Amino acid sequence: MSKFFLDQKFLKNFKKLGIAFSGGLDSSVLLKLITENNESIDQLTVLHINHNINKQSDSWELFCKERASELGIDFISWKLESSDKISEELLRDKRHEAFKEWADEKDLILTGHHLDDQIETVIFRIFRGTGLRGLEGIKEVSKINDLNFYRPLLNCRKEDLLQYAHDKGLSWIEDDSNKESYFSRNIIRNELMPKITERWPSIDKAIGHLSSRASKADKILSEVAQEDFMNIDGSTEALDIVKLQSFSYERQENLIFHWLTHINNLNISSGQRMQILSSIINPSEGSISFSANSRSRDLNIKILISHEEVRILDDTALIPLPNDTSLEWNLRDTISIPSGKLSLVESPGKGLDKKFLEQGATIKARVGGERCKPFGRHKSQKIKNLFQEFKIPDWKRDFIPLIYIGDRIAAVGDLWVCEEFHTSIEEKGMSIIWNQNQN
Repeated sequence: MSKFFLDQKFLKNFKKLGIAFSGGLDSSVLLKLITENNESIDQLTVLHINHNINKQSDSWELFCKERASELGIDFISWKLESSDKISEELLRDKRHEAFKEWADEKDLILTGHHLDDQIETVIFRIFRGTGLRGLEGIKEVSKINDLNFYRPLLNCRKEDLLQYAHDKGLSWIEDDSNKESYFSRNIIRNELMPKITERWPSIDKAIGHLSSRASKADKILSEVAQEDFMNIDGSTEALDIVKLQSFSYERQENLIFHWLTHINNLNISSGQRMQILSSIINPSEGSISFSANSRSRDLNIKILISHEEVRILDDTALIPLPNDTSLEWNLRDTISIPSGKLSLVESPGKGLDKKFLEQGATIKARVGGERCKPFGRHKSQKIKNLFQEFKIPDWKRDFIPLIYIGDRIAAVGDLWVCEEFHTSIEEKGMSIIWNQNQN
């Protein structure tokens, strides 16, 4: 049984090893393989998820617990809450949530996925309109939501697992629901795969070849995207749209996908990705925002698209100044406001004239129609027009505080000091420092 191989050198990189154990054939073979080939039983824990769907779920949990006890291995289980809405994706997410209670980045979870699972997965993804990454199928080693996974049986056919189980005298659970066509995967497994393998008995080699080519192509596209990202001086937080549009449509799409999923580690559907790309190519008035979830952090993310840039922000930091904001500031201490923090620093020939320090200031929000004559300008202008001239993204404008001295605007955030409040170029003034929450 040379196909059954455990990378012992790889396993030694982790503190704890968790065996995802349902009690079925696949995980039973995995558990037997691990216990026969692992040097330290103390390193192992059997992890069981009671999905609470089947009427036998509790008895299956008991079976798994007894099996772990017989082997002298620690056992931990989670019973999921019952739900009217059940999907493969929901159950997978629930499993990962449970596993995260047990594991951290120093631990490894082993699963019993095998080659038949791989074939079904690739076919399933093709039906759903997958891209290259989807065609790669299940990876032997992967990291999902900060969980490390290892699938040592991935190159073994199910018939190999059956033979191994019979040779070792194993017993396992047969889940009758696997024969039902409630889940899409069961339709592929029970109705399509027998016909496919009968007509194309080498389907495993064909899928393996397809996955390998997809993996290579995806790697090349990632390298091209990373090169494009460097060439336009991209950052994790933002991409310049004008620079982005210097590329062909295809390279724009490739870079956007790479930036969102690889660099920022966000969950983005293909449909959402196309919406984002369309908004960049055909920008509308104002900003457009999209919601996304981070795979590595428990954050709600906003993707904002303006004429100037595509920017990623933590949704909780997007708190504009309320219209009725009126905060007294002594112009000496740092002050926190809903959209950030304001402070002053001494600067030669720049900033507010020091004579206003004793007077203090009031911080307000922009409500529309305000004017300022920035230092060095020939005339007063509406702040709205100044924002447009200096290409301040419209989503950002509601965050920028206006600093009043008396009843007149003295400064607009850290952008401009109005001329009558500006220090002489021969004197030392006080420059405004504004640290926005989203920065």
